[in-house]
Amino acid sequence: MQSEEIQSRIWQNPAAFPPEDILRELENLLRSNPDYWLKIRKDGVIVDYKSSRFIRIGESPDEFVGKHISEGLPEYLRPIAEEALDYLSGRKNQVFWKEYSYGDSNNLRYVEVRFVVLYDGYIMSTHRDITERKRLEAAFLESESRFLTMAQNAADSIIIINEEGLIQFFNRAAELTFGYQVEEVVGKNVNLIMPMHIKSEHDRYLQNYKATGKKNIIGKGREITAIRKTGEEFPCELAVSEFNTKTGKMFTGILRDISQRKSQEAELYQYRNHLEELVEKQTMDLKLAKNIAEEASYMKSLFLANISHELKTPIHAILSYAELGEDKSATVSPEKIKEYFQIIDSSGKRLLSLLDNLLDIAKLESGKMRYIYEKNCLKDATKFVVNELRVILEKRNIRVLLKDNRDRWEAEFDIERIQQVIRNIISNALKFIPDGTNIEIQMIEREFIPRKNKEYVKGIGLQIRDFGPGIPPEDLDKIFEKFIQSKQVKAGTKGTGLGLSISREIVNDHNGLLYAENHEEVGAIFTMLIPEVKVSVP
Repeated sequence: MQSEEIQSRIWQNPAAFPPEDILRELENLLRSNPDYWLKIRKDGVIVDYKSSRFIRIGESPDEFVGKHISEGLPEYLRPIAEEALDYLSGRKNQVFWKEYSYGDSNNLRYVEVRFVVLYDGYIMSTHRDITERKRLEAAFLESESRFLTMAQNAADSIIIINEEGLIQFFNRAAELTFGYQVEEVVGKNVNLIMPMHIKSEHDRYLQNYKATGKKNIIGKGREITAIRKTGEEFPCELAVSEFNTKTGKMFTGILRDISQRKSQEAELYQYRNHLEELVEKQTMDLKLAKNIAEEASYMKSLFLANISHELKTPIHAILSYAELGEDKSATVSPEKIKEYFQIIDSSGKRLLSLLDNLLDIAKLESGKMRYIYEKNCLKDATKFVVNELRVILEKRNIRVLLKDNRDRWEAEFDIERIQQVIRNIISNALKFIPDGTNIEIQMIEREFIPRKNKEYVKGIGLQIRDFGPGIPPEDLDKIFEKFIQSKQVKAGTKGTGLGLSISREIVNDHNGLLYAENHEEVGAIFTMLIPEVKVSVP
């Protein structure tokens, strides 16, 4: 008697007892459970089992422990286990539930299997022999009177409805579970025992099934929420089957109240896993911070190495050809001397461009970049840049197509800086696209919310599309960051990656947007959008 009282108090108030008492009680429950249990790692390897005298899986459990489910389990169980592990991947507090059978026609056994993720990341597979339940369902088809006798005495709630959703049968277990007398519910819609948010969904399902014959829940087990006569909602397991009668289809629902089990699972999960979750979260935060710091350090070192290379290359060319010209001035032709000066001039301009970019970054970061906002034509600004690059474009047989027939694309902006943005985008495209292709420029008009504002404004801008290899998805936003370059640049394409970073800062200062995306067919698209009228920052 005293032992029963202690056990009762442990169930009612487990927090008041030592962990070893609770674990001992759970062990007793485990030993008395008639189900067959398999413990499986997330990678599919079977690590433990609890046998059952009612169910047999394979010749001997010791043969499949340590093996993958694709090797250790019988063929009839493998696809179910693989589907369950795939479904539960990344999910918590979810249950995968199915039925299967094994054996020959003389001894065919039916089993209900349930897969659930444990607190420690393992997956527990419980197998319950439901042969008797299946025989019960079959018996109903053979003899209504025999079915009614067994159904009335079943431990689970059994409810039968017709095609209209009206209750035709409500057994004694259902009366005890839901609190209704059979006279109160027969002829009423089954949504009487459903919470409000499920009622309309169930009615739609019945209508859809009648119209299409498509089965969503028939033959499958699932967890649902039901409601008692008192208004109390509770979780339960539901299995639905159908059978035909002279008056039409009927649906049998077998429900099991799992309130107590859910409560026990939640308490055990919280008791055993709260600390592990906290430690895991802190560990992941530290790892993330470490990875970010390492990546930033690596990309900064890579950027500095590229800058060093870009500085040394033109300086080396200037010094080399200046020395060569000095040594050969008396012996080579004037044409050769002119070639030396052209190389020196080109290298000097390249060096000057790089230094200008570095100065622009310094000004943008310090907020000292000055802009002259005037009403300008975006189309004229684009044509000016294209004309600047005409020699390169013609040499590579690349055409720039302006896909808009309007004469004026007007907005308030600093024309030199916006031309710099357009120039950087087109120059970036020229690094990657093959000769003989096109660059398409389309004007866009769209309302958007500026970065430093909370209201929509009317915007105007450009979409510049190339026909190159596109941008790796993971680099679509990184290409605008300082110290970070696209993988294509790392693979050997020339450039420091400063142009796009400067371009985004300029567009941001105009309270606009600049972003990149890949075209669904081929190439990349850069979209620049600025307000038609200068936005005042609050």
